[in-house]
Amino acid sequence: MSRPVPVAMGSGIDPAVRVGAVTLVVSNLRRAMSFYAGLLGLWIHRIDDGMAALGAGDEDLVILVEDPDAPPAVDCTGLFHLAILVPSRLELAHSLQRVIYARMPLTGFADHLVCESLYLDDPDGNGVEVYADRRREDWPLEDGQVQMATDPLDLYHVLTSGTGRSLPPEQVEIGTVMGHVHLRVASSGVAEAFYRETIGLDVMARWERSSLLAAGGYHHHLGVNHAASDGAPPPPPGALGMRHFELVVGDLEPLRRRLGAGSERDDGTLLAVDPSGNRLILRTG
Repeated sequence: MSRPVPVAMGSGIDPAVRVGAVTLVVSNLRRAMSFYAGLLGLWIHRIDDGMAALGAGDEDLVILVEDPDAPPAVDCTGLFHLAILVPSRLELAHSLQRVIYARMPLTGFADHLVCESLYLDDPDGNGVEVYADRRREDWPLEDGQVQMATDPLDLYHVLTSGTGRSLPPEQVEIGTVMGHVHLRVASSGVAEAFYRETIGLDVMARWERSSLLAAGGYHHHLGVNHAASDGAPPPPPGALGMRHFELVVGDLEPLRRRLGAGSERDDGTLLAVDPSGNRLILRTG
């Protein structure tokens, strides 16, 4: 796969921006919790009336909302995958061990040069990536810009980074965060323009059907692609899948000006809806 180069700067956003929680509508809460807590090892922060919040002991990373009657999201825009960033290659090895012992099939695995990634689907078909970043000083550069690729990942080499324990730890380590979110959009060009000009992210890489965007020089906080959703409509109201995701920023005022007064929510956060109907909550950390 050809390696892309950065192409455009955003309108300006806090360089310390990070991805917050991703809220998913699921058909069966117990089954979804078995995946996110039992298989992936996220901690259960709280359970309350058809809702569960999970993370790694600090902020929520995944919020599950049960709705057995929610319509499926088929042939539409929405979540491509959420990406859980573990703090070390050792923790990635533990994640791979959990998947192997559960006999859960991977949908893919890749070496992206800046990180190593495992891919699988949750019980409702939402894509999930679990990945570990390489050290920033080891990220390959070309003309001073970060380079990425999709190369084969040596799973055996990842496993040898483990501790040799017969069973991996049941839970992920503190320091596990939501690294990025990748969206299905109707047009990657239109979506890229929105997230660059309105939200303020920088374009880190661009392919024919996808773009990667970030703040602060990270390889990407957000991906948009229309590989399988070119011209697709948004999902039906209340559908299974992503309800919204969060970006955590230091200062909401520039975003408030660009989004307009109608974006303000009662809790002081901002709501943005991209041109493909994906919902984004912006809040301060």
